[in-house]
Amino acid sequence: MTIHMINFEQELNQEQLDVVQNGDGPCLVLAGAGSGKTRTITYRVAYLLEKGINPENILLVTFTNKAANEMIERVQKITGLESRLPWSGTFHHIGNKILRKYAAHLGYKNNFTVLDADDAQSLLKLVVKEFKTGEKFPSAKIIGNIISYARNADQAVGEVIDKKYPGYWPLSDTFADIASRYAMKKKEANAMDFDDLLVNLSALLNLPAVQHYFATQFQYILVDEYQDTNKIQAAIIDKLAVIHKNILVVGDDAQSIYSFRAADIRNILNFEEKYPDAKIFRLETNYRSSEEILDLANNVISNNSKQYAKKLRALKSGLPKPALHPQIDQESEANFIVKKIVEALDTGINPNQIAVLFRATHHSQALEIALARAGILYDYRGGLRFFERAHVKDILSYLRIFNNLADTAAWMRILQHEEGVGPAAAQKIIAQVQRLENIDQLKNIGDILSGKALAGWNNFFKIFEKLLQRSTEPDCNTGELISALLESPYIDYLETEFIDSDDRKKDLKQLAEISKKQKDLSDFLAEASLQESFAHPTDQQKLKEGRIVLSTIHQAKGLEWKIIFIINLVNEGFPNARALREENGLEEERRLFYVAVTRAKENVYLTFPMQADGWGSGAGPSIFLSEISQDLIDDHSLLRSSSSVFNNSNDDEIQYISEDDDQPIKIKPGSFLRNVDDL
Repeated sequence: MTIHMINFEQELNQEQLDVVQNGDGPCLVLAGAGSGKTRTITYRVAYLLEKGINPENILLVTFTNKAANEMIERVQKITGLESRLPWSGTFHHIGNKILRKYAAHLGYKNNFTVLDADDAQSLLKLVVKEFKTGEKFPSAKIIGNIISYARNADQAVGEVIDKKYPGYWPLSDTFADIASRYAMKKKEANAMDFDDLLVNLSALLNLPAVQHYFATQFQYILVDEYQDTNKIQAAIIDKLAVIHKNILVVGDDAQSIYSFRAADIRNILNFEEKYPDAKIFRLETNYRSSEEILDLANNVISNNSKQYAKKLRALKSGLPKPALHPQIDQESEANFIVKKIVEALDTGINPNQIAVLFRATHHSQALEIALARAGILYDYRGGLRFFERAHVKDILSYLRIFNNLADTAAWMRILQHEEGVGPAAAQKIIAQVQRLENIDQLKNIGDILSGKALAGWNNFFKIFEKLLQRSTEPDCNTGELISALLESPYIDYLETEFIDSDDRKKDLKQLAEISKKQKDLSDFLAEASLQESFAHPTDQQKLKEGRIVLSTIHQAKGLEWKIIFIINLVNEGFPNARALREENGLEEERRLFYVAVTRAKENVYLTFPMQADGWGSGAGPSIFLSEISQDLIDDHSLLRSSSSVFNNSNDDEIQYISEDDDQPIKIKPGSFLRNVDDL
């Protein structure tokens, strides 16, 4: 094996070089945002290879296939190594590779099947049918998510329900029985799902002979994104490092944002407790962001009590401070962002260097509408675009039927949700509907049905009846029609089918809020349809136009842009209301804000709607904004005689000055706008 000689002193800064040359024994590398983490890990591997360590004796573990491939390709490029590192990849990849040889020790055959997500869901559905009681029994998807979280967190199903999903507590024992039966079914089929690849690997390494074999083989273990490991993954690494103890974990506790996937920040915070002789390295030189942006990021994260203190240092300065731009309402916020994007594009900024980041998917809908109206193409990350989401399409389908009884596609979509209404019954209903002369005759459709199909139709009509009733009220608008559906049995469907039903309800509440200005339903449905077509431009458009990025902050981690907007910075929006109810939730929300800020290279815009409709009783400017030292932000929109716009304790009035109007609007101290009429 011939390895290229590398001038490490020339290729790395001093912080990185220290890790590469002195990374023996237990090591914790605290790699701040934009500090060259991947570069440090790959050069550490190259250093070991140059020192004569056999590739078979190096274990390199990452979280995604993309990250694994990137690191392996970098190692090959800088070392000249022709073949891939044999023991590199995701935790699941490593688990599968080891289990293929030793599965028999756990009662499986070595040719076990790995179930993909769809196959695992299908098998679990069969099990759930055995235990299902009542019409409102949770779906297999909900139960599967709870079981998966419990396994990755190494907790009992009942414990997870008690802490995270108390509404399902009466079914706690049933869920535990389903989990046991599901495990038995998999074993009978000689199959493992993705969680089994981790849980079974950990169990396998409890066997002394197997553990000794692999702990002896892996002389050096390197783990990327260690702050994102769950309890099972951390245990696997500890078991493999028990002999040589050359374990180098790289991560940033300030970017630990995946507790909803069972990631456990205690793995990185308590590393020194497990390894008292551990060396601690800090990568604090930031190659991405300006000094002005990092000053804000450092300021915000300093409010977390559970952390390794670090201070990112920038290599560039003299750029604009992060700018705070409160807006009157969500529509104004969206229009402001579009205006700033157009200004940036007019200066020659590439669209793909601009991103709008948000805490949750339902925060983006007003902006998506505004971007479409302005003809600005965008990529959406972190889920589907607003008008492509299943629950939004459901609501639009109810409205389409209300607007046009002959809409076959809309009928097919909503009838498929009703238990007992199969394809044949649906076709029968549609054929009958198309013979009706007016909407009032719709209730008579049940006369042609029987049994389960009739029960399904009756449930549908309970939903549709809400629309009919609301439509007769004075000044009814599209938003009111959507609100009527949110008061119907359709909500029962959301709650039994989706573990994130609360988020989906927020999507629909925001849609109702935004749609209140739409009196004409046909116009609203036409615009929604145009939104969908805009989301899928032709290939010619894609080649001709770049795109800005809309993304949840979770999906933005690891990425960077010249200009970012962080929107909807209101309490109960960001920080997220549900997260605040969980242990250490505020600290994780603050880490999420830190991640958002550190995605930017040159400009950060912070915005929030001053009208609080749709956000909840505790809404107001985000607590994170109140924590920022005022000299670190450029406040473009608010003037007052006191030093802080968020902590005014005297009797002075606040003056809100919009960018398009020189006339100040006076607001009483301590108040937060609940309605545009307040202005």
